Parts: sequence; C-alpha cells; structure tokens
Amino acid sequence: MASEALCYDMYGTLCDTGSVTERLGEVLGVTADLVAAIDRLWRRKQLQYSYHRGQMDAYEPFWEVTADALDYALAFYEVAADEDERERILDAYNHLDPFPGATAALETLAEAGVTQVILSNGNPEMLETLAENAGLRGTLDGIVSAHEVRTFKPGPAVYENAADRLDRDVGECRLVSSNAWDVAGASNAGMATAWVNRNREPAERLGERADLEVATLEGLPGGLGVA
Repeated sequence: MASEALCYDMYGTLCDTGSVTERLGEVLGVTADLVAAIDRLWRRKQLQYSYHRGQMDAYEPFWEVTADALDYALAFYEVAADEDERERILDAYNHLDPFPGATAALETLAEAGVTQVILSNGNPEMLETLAENAGLRGTLDGIVSAHEVRTFKPGPAVYENAADRLDRDVGECRLVSSNAWDVAGASNAGMATAWVNRNREPAERLGERADLEVATLEGLPGGLGVA
C-alpha cells in the first residue's frame, strides 16, 4: 500500500462545495430557496464550463471558470451583485469546510507512510489556500493541478501528469474521488480508483468502474487495508 500514491479530488471529495451556501445567503440577502437554487446552478455551470473549455481547447484557470459560472447563475436568476459582493462570494471557495472524517482519514494514511497529493481542476493558488484553510496541508505530500497541463478532468493528460509528477507509473497511482465521472476519467487513463460514494449513486455508464468503493472517507483506510 505504501508504494501506491493516493491522488485526492478536492472539491466535493475532501471539501464540501455546499458550504458556499451560507456565504451566498449572507451577501445576497435573498430567500433560502433562491440561495439554494443559485448554489446548485453555480456548481453545475462550473463543471459544465470546465468540460466545455477542455473540449474546445480554450483553457482558463479554474478560478475564472468558477467566476464565470457564478456570473451565469446570478444572471439566470436576475440577482444583482456588485464587484465587492461578487468577490466576497467567490472567496467562499477559499474557505470550504472539509467533509467529516477527511482529516482523520488523511492522518491515518500519512502515518502509514502513504504518499498523498491533491489532484484537482483548481489552479495552484486556489488549492494551496484551501488546503491550508481546511487544515489538510500538513497531511499532504504535494498538490497537483490541472493548470499544469492547461486542461481539465476528465482529460487523460491531467491524470497522466499526476503520475509523472509522482515519478510513478499511472497504474501505481489511485484517484480518490466522490465524483463518478472523475473516477471514470482516471480509470480510462489507467489509474486505480477509489470512489467515495456518499449518496449511493449508480456507477456511470462509461465503461469504467471503480476498483474500490467506500461510503465515506472514514472507510477509506480500511478499504485500502490500512488499519
């Protein structure tokens, strides 16, 4: 196990993107239902724009993708926000809450000598800031960003670059993600995978299945055979 490097998705796996909801409510002063709707659309467009930019070969850093998605969500629901309010909302991505069990799982695996890095669409500044603010940086051996290859997951180059950075064969790396599409992308690139399937979702029909499935991050060490 110690020879296998774990590559963690950040957004939605280690840290809860839903925790931006409180910031949206504070800044916008609209109803809870509207806040929830804006939040859902923001996240959906953030992912869509990353897919589209990857397919279009029109890369922009993930911070810009996130900002564009927010602007779309606000425009869709006809909610006004000035530049200061917009920046305060975006800053929530620097302060996402870690999921329960994230810190304990990473600490257990670090103590067992497992190499652990972030592998995320986020640009390096976003990831470093969030890892520090979420209290996760001390358990990590590094941060690998899709920014390094100027495209986004699930493009094979993102996963292959992580293996290169870790000086390992891609099959000696394991993606840990709660996103089934991310698991499919990593599997397609030749990585081992661990799917944190919190919502008991069915696997994606993309021809690739996770090598390991756990319900929570707390179950990851045991699933990997680390006591």
